[in-house]
Amino acid sequence: MKRRLKKKVQNKYNIFKEAKRQKHKLKGNQCLEYELLPMGKGDKISLLNDEMTPDYPNVSHWIVDVYYRKIENVFQVRIFPCSKFGGSPTKSPVRMIFSCDNVFKKVVEDIKKDKFWDAEY
Repeated sequence: MKRRLKKKVQNKYNIFKEAKRQKHKLKGNQCLEYELLPMGKGDKISLLNDEMTPDYPNVSHWIVDVYYRKIENVFQVRIFPCSKFGGSPTKSPVRMIFSCDNVFKKVVEDIKKDKFWDAEY
């Protein structure tokens, strides 16, 4: 029984499936790219020790997605911590980056190098 409850709490929102759906969307704000990346040890320790974020006890991956906002003419990069299947206890991102140019590739490279949490964008 405890295992089932833990799984429900851990996977309340599936961010990975939402990003897939938004990529195939034809009208409105469409997801341009998304990527599921494993979380490095340094980033995981920094995330769990940070006071600003809620507790994510079972996180092991990052989901990074990018949207282009036509009205504001700006790119929005959202970063979510999640389990390896894309489940997250909340559907709000940990960090949102607004930029005039697409910084998606820079964020993905920082995550692969395990230097995302301390980087400034």
